[in-house]
Amino acid sequence: MTASLTRSRAFLFLLAGCVLGGPTIAQDAARTPLTLKEAVLEAHSTYAPERLSALAWVPGTSSYAWVQDSLLMLGGPGKVADRSVTSLAAINAGLPDSLRMKRFPRFEWDDDRHLHFWQRGILFGMDTETGKVERLLRVSPDAANEDLHAASRHVAYTVDQDLYIALPGDRQVQVTKDGGNGIVNGQAVHRQEYGITKGTFWSPDGSRLAFHRMDESMVTPYRLEDIGSSPSTFDEIRYPMAGQTSHQVTIGVHDLKAGTTVFLQTGEPADQYLTNIAWGPDGERLYVVHLDRATENLRLVEYDVRTGRALRELLTEHSAVYLEPEHPMQFLPEKPTQYLWWSDRDGWDHLYLYDLKKGLVRQLTQGSWSVTEVLGFDEKGGTLFVEGTGEVLKDDPHGAMERHVYAVDLASGDRSKLTAQPGSHSGTLSPDGSMLIDTWSSLTVPGRTELIGREGELMKVLQESPDPLAGRTTGSIELLTIAGEGGDRLNARLIKPSDFDPGRKYPVLVYLYNGPHVQLVRNAHLGGAALWMLHAAERGYLVFTVDGHGSTGRSRDFEQTIHRRLGTVEVADQLRGVEYLKSLPYVDGDRLAVHGWSFGGFMTTSLMVKAPGTFKVGVAGGPVMDWRLYEVMYTERYMDTPEENPEGYATAALPDKCTALEGELLLIHGLQDDVVLPEHSYRFLKACVDQGEQLEFFVYPGHPHNVRGKDRLHLMTQVLDRIDRSIKP
Repeated sequence: MTASLTRSRAFLFLLAGCVLGGPTIAQDAARTPLTLKEAVLEAHSTYAPERLSALAWVPGTSSYAWVQDSLLMLGGPGKVADRSVTSLAAINAGLPDSLRMKRFPRFEWDDDRHLHFWQRGILFGMDTETGKVERLLRVSPDAANEDLHAASRHVAYTVDQDLYIALPGDRQVQVTKDGGNGIVNGQAVHRQEYGITKGTFWSPDGSRLAFHRMDESMVTPYRLEDIGSSPSTFDEIRYPMAGQTSHQVTIGVHDLKAGTTVFLQTGEPADQYLTNIAWGPDGERLYVVHLDRATENLRLVEYDVRTGRALRELLTEHSAVYLEPEHPMQFLPEKPTQYLWWSDRDGWDHLYLYDLKKGLVRQLTQGSWSVTEVLGFDEKGGTLFVEGTGEVLKDDPHGAMERHVYAVDLASGDRSKLTAQPGSHSGTLSPDGSMLIDTWSSLTVPGRTELIGREGELMKVLQESPDPLAGRTTGSIELLTIAGEGGDRLNARLIKPSDFDPGRKYPVLVYLYNGPHVQLVRNAHLGGAALWMLHAAERGYLVFTVDGHGSTGRSRDFEQTIHRRLGTVEVADQLRGVEYLKSLPYVDGDRLAVHGWSFGGFMTTSLMVKAPGTFKVGVAGGPVMDWRLYEVMYTERYMDTPEENPEGYATAALPDKCTALEGELLLIHGLQDDVVLPEHSYRFLKACVDQGEQLEFFVYPGHPHNVRGKDRLHLMTQVLDRIDRSIKP
């Protein structure tokens, strides 16, 4: 493909209306540049679009509530006037002096007049009509992983590695006593893969608690240095690497009334993954998704919680590539024998309707788009509301950059899109399923919150966010598509400086990730870009990003093409991006930089050694350098084991390729990184020393994976200054 044809094809797919223009000369005189400090430390405050704080529906009503300053406000559809229902002052009036708060607390509604909130380990309830504040219970000062069952006022929590339950009246129940020395109770397992975000699961009435118990005593300890003490100490973690012995998980069920704990008889092999736990509507059955370690076979199993016995398999799935279940089954509110099941069996993430007795009833959603969220049902249970991508076509994949709200008829499967405006929409369904709060943004809309009806009709605008960068000098952001490997087109983003001159030649900073479950290019505020990228553009760079094969938002096959060969097709996609950049008359192809973190750090280093000379400088943060050193749950899914796929691991490994390095490379790693262990960077450094290759290395003591807080300014200063030294405009 010629350069001119590449360029014309890319802009043929430029999204209409999705170019965020820079200021005119007259406007620029009244604006000031955005400093890096502002772009990093104030990105989520001063320079973030305004949002209605704590916006949520009030249970059992058609009203919604939000916090405005120190007031809890209530609103509704039509011409219902907004009003205050309580205040921070009213809450503080019901608290002891020592527990009074400076800002409105995070809270949840119990019903249309009662809410609850936490303050220093104490759970309080409030009646918003009478103003009465009541102390409900307390958890241990060392409590973590609190999980409240609101109706029963039972709170599960952990202290160290054991599980406890707090009950009204400050009663405490210790559920486990074997925690420690490799035994972990009541916490997320399998390194939070496969949709696992917590380790406790309340039954519908709160009388039983299911929980994970993880035995990782057989996993070799790994030590991370902590220089916060003198002399330094070492934090010990258990980190099963690809192909090595992994941990073993079981599931317990504690019955509060009987005071007993039963463990499910989940069977062999012991290192299988037990994921996506769901309670049956009657609280007598527990449903668990079993996934084998090869991630090729899945079973949904029903258990009797009284005996722990497996009663039956409800369904199975198989893939010769990999499966990654991320959602538990979800029972229909009006038909307790029927449930929703997520699957990508037809190539896209879609929903299927199953019956406990009959099995598969029908596929509910279908087409070249993916369901991303289930929002709920209407009052009669006949209509399902979901979020999902737009339509994704091979020649025009821009639909993957969007999120929309859809209504799906359960009987016919007919689908209607409720959100008409291009952008990224997020819906919250009203208690009766008759309305939705739609919060959305796009490249041209910083933020907008609307009340819409079940047919998508606009009922009320709740908030329209002004442009938070209106007083700052910023350039333009363009969303486009470029040619990728295998004939696919890839979504991309290009940021230009405010004084862009097509007659000049610009250096380019390529920012990338390109790994599973991440999408960097979105039709959302700033196109999904971080604010520091706009600052970088004002330094005189073009800032470019491509979502290549393996990234999310596309089809199953688009992601799974990376299987057993991480760092191969993704590198080819990124080089397609470079080819596109060099086709632009205003790009200086001799001054290219690349930067990424984690998988993006792996990609940065891969490009520097697999496409030597393409980039003059690379900055790789927290990089995976050898997938044999990364954890079992992630690596074996995408690469199989080192024994099964020696060629794939050897091709992806980077230390033995360090002699191919051309250009300048800076590695950055957190000293206490428990995700991508510091050993990755050390191995690459050792290889470079052995081979006489020069590079730079920087460590952030005290930081885990990535650098957060005030030190992030130090990080981004270092990243951009290092790039400046090599390709400064």
